Amino acid sequence: MALPGLSASPVTEWFARTYGKPTPVQAQAWPVIAAGKNALLISPTGTGKTLAAFLAALHELAAMAERGTLENRIYLLYISPLRALGYDLEKNLQAPLQAIYGEKSPIRVGLRSGDTSSADRQKQFTKPPHILLTTPESLCLLMSQEKWLPVLDGVRWVIVDEIHALAENKRGAHLSLSLERLDALVRSSKFKVQGSKSGEPGGLMKGTGSLLVDVPSASASTAGWNPAAHCVQRIGLSATVAPLDEVTKFLVGTNGQCEIIDASAEKRIDLKVYTPLAKNPYPVAGFTGERLIKELGRLVVANRTTLIFTNTRSGAESATFWLKDALPELADQVECHHASLDRDVRQQTEDRLKRGELRAVVCSTSLELGIDIGSIDLVVMLATPKGVSKALQRTGRAGHNIHSISRGLLMATNINDLIECCATALLARTRHLDNVRLPIEPLDVLAQHLVSMGCIAKWSRTDALALIRRAYIYRHLSESDFNDVLDYLAGGGKSLRKQYAELFGKIYLDDNGFETRQGVVRRDFLQNVGVIPSEGTVTIRLKNRVLGSVEESFIRQLKPGDVFMIAGRAVQLEKVGWMECFVQRADHATPTIPRWNANKMPLSNRVAQEIMGFRAELRKRLEAGGESDIEPWIAERLDCGANNARIIGKMYRAQHALSEIPTADFLLVEELLSNKDEETVLTAETAQAKRPRGRGKPRPVWVPARHYFIHSLIGRSANDALSRVVAQRLSRLRGGNAVATPDDYGFVLTVTPEQHFTLEELPSLLTPEGFEADLDESLKRSALLQYHFRNAAQTGLMVYRNFFGEQKSVRKLHFSAEVIFNVLQQYEPDHVLMREARSDVRHTFLDVAGAEAFLARAAHLPKRLHAVDRVPPLSFAMYATKIKEALLVEDPAATMERLYNLWWTKIEGHAGETSNTEHPTPNIERKSQKE
Repeated sequence: MALPGLSASPVTEWFARTYGKPTPVQAQAWPVIAAGKNALLISPTGTGKTLAAFLAALHELAAMAERGTLENRIYLLYISPLRALGYDLEKNLQAPLQAIYGEKSPIRVGLRSGDTSSADRQKQFTKPPHILLTTPESLCLLMSQEKWLPVLDGVRWVIVDEIHALAENKRGAHLSLSLERLDALVRSSKFKVQGSKSGEPGGLMKGTGSLLVDVPSASASTAGWNPAAHCVQRIGLSATVAPLDEVTKFLVGTNGQCEIIDASAEKRIDLKVYTPLAKNPYPVAGFTGERLIKELGRLVVANRTTLIFTNTRSGAESATFWLKDALPELADQVECHHASLDRDVRQQTEDRLKRGELRAVVCSTSLELGIDIGSIDLVVMLATPKGVSKALQRTGRAGHNIHSISRGLLMATNINDLIECCATALLARTRHLDNVRLPIEPLDVLAQHLVSMGCIAKWSRTDALALIRRAYIYRHLSESDFNDVLDYLAGGGKSLRKQYAELFGKIYLDDNGFETRQGVVRRDFLQNVGVIPSEGTVTIRLKNRVLGSVEESFIRQLKPGDVFMIAGRAVQLEKVGWMECFVQRADHATPTIPRWNANKMPLSNRVAQEIMGFRAELRKRLEAGGESDIEPWIAERLDCGANNARIIGKMYRAQHALSEIPTADFLLVEELLSNKDEETVLTAETAQAKRPRGRGKPRPVWVPARHYFIHSLIGRSANDALSRVVAQRLSRLRGGNAVATPDDYGFVLTVTPEQHFTLEELPSLLTPEGFEADLDESLKRSALLQYHFRNAAQTGLMVYRNFFGEQKSVRKLHFSAEVIFNVLQQYEPDHVLMREARSDVRHTFLDVAGAEAFLARAAHLPKRLHAVDRVPPLSFAMYATKIKEALLVEDPAATMERLYNLWWTKIEGHAGETSNTEHPTPNIERKSQKE
């Protein structure tokens, strides 16, 4: 049987027997791929896009096997961001090959990752698989070893899975350079086969061995040479990604062409907002509170298999623990899954999930990607995933085939979360996706690849720069930055070269080009390829079984006998060894929840814009006197149902009465003077003044704190940058240290009475002028720049993560990086890796562009400063963030519950809204519709 774009073959006959007819993405993709064109396939999970990518290649490999032309080389590379995807795909590819050929298939499939044993690696070199499933790091490792080049120079296809998970980070930048180098290698091989002579085109460059590597020059004019053409066909896969034009450029490079096959509307999505908020809209103890867990338990009981997403690993651990406690009869059928758990633990959970043995799995982000986890009835998201694309990606994990409806619930955890859930669901139904932000020429990644390139050949500067610029992320790389990176690799940089050139030097550099030093340098490089920094993790061992790992800083806080949680179970610390600790089970104890060092996900710009638009429309209605029909209008506007609309209307009416509803037409700042029931601050001045007769320690004297709530709905990352600058300016204006707490919806400035400011002073605090200088000044006073330098130093090969095959402890890494940082900060602040650290701070951790754009708009807007006697509704989320991040003595959840009830009682004018209110059954309101 022939399929679209493919002739009849054993592969197409197998497909017809097994599946009958192709899915829409398959029918569209096969003719494009068979024609040799690059392609980006956009289609939901369960619609067959992986087979859409592979089948044309399998068809061709089968034809080569029949002709007897299938050689011992790699023809197809599959790149995924997760090792687990490779394990999954290996099983899924072996099944059709066995069905077609029996036990002795002529087409070999291999898996290569950091877990692959040295024996298996040697087998792959001796008898290469025709299809190699690997990761970005392993591909770079192969291309750094001269012996592997003849195995790779016949690659015809590269499939990049879950491309959205790579495009936004340095792993994607790392991969983009590898793809251009691979293409140059294959192109070189084709020219040699055609009998080209040295210098046609660009010349043949001798490597360190006998292999000749051809790198065509950017100025080559040989007949038939097309610098825009690719020799390796590239195929990208994703369920949710935007903007498509940018992502295709990331996939195929600066000069590449790509077909977009968008079959994203071919799967039915049923996404609802589930609110257990009822009359009392702030749950007990956040999303692990009793009420929310009870409602989650009801969902687990009502469905055969439920996948529950949290936004953090700590959240996954705590939700698993409390869910097991709430469902004792199902406790052994509820498991936890996240990236810090041991691979065997994760695989066991995945296998049990596939076999239908589990009723619920609670994860952070580890199961967002396309790992085969079998049939999922329902996906629940505890709190919003902070973006539309993530909501769709997670929902797509349910109903894992094209004919099933993917059912997802966004579970609101508080009143602020509720409006965010409604906005996210509304945008998801119309597929208004969040745009990915590509990295900007990461110089530490470039340094790593230049060392890799120098391992297999001596390169001229011109040829190397031309090749690097073929990667879209590096298309604008300046010759100055390129030369600075080479200069750093040659001796460590200007300030280190005189005394430490031998220690930090990685390459031989002269006017003719560069190549990597042999011996120890190459050995150390091969052990440190990759861009994921070492955070210093301690392995957790339960008898002979590894459960996972936690941050070293967390373990240092514990003593033997303490109970903490890992893999959703309570364990008791027995003893701590070198980068490992030993535990025993503590099934009936209440544990401490580990906190892993991970950035909080910021609210996406698209969701923020939707919320701001809704606020403006609602305010206009309230001001026009339309209060009587506000709830029906909210239900229709947000498509959220009557009960959700009632809660949202209640919150916004209160905001309108106490302060005003902020919109994009003005900047709202609310000023609150705390009372003794809420929060107070200790000032150094008052403590010193109360020191008895100048002897002993100062007695703590607490004075009321003053809070300023600045409403800037631009996401946490942008508000982090903005709040640092405003706090810096206020400290310069009034002295002392203002404390800034960023949130998605704005930020809180907590100040002493002496730092009080007026409406007239607001423009000077929020001016766009001098923003860059003030941000730099504020960063000098924080550890943020040093932290990102440590990461850049590891990726840029200045500080090695691994040495002689063993991972360095985090303390050694930190010490080495800190010493170098201090030297460079003083003598060479413009060092390549210092520049990269500042770039990481500005564009990865912070959103400086978003903050600057907000200030540019705010400069022309009216400013309004309102004095309030209680925390207004739209400021409570900011206030809760401050409590969670700053309070140490009292449990943050208990504090928020106490303050919320105090706050809402004041607003309502009576004490009827308490946490003991009986909670009616939560509502789910949203009809199913086709995406």
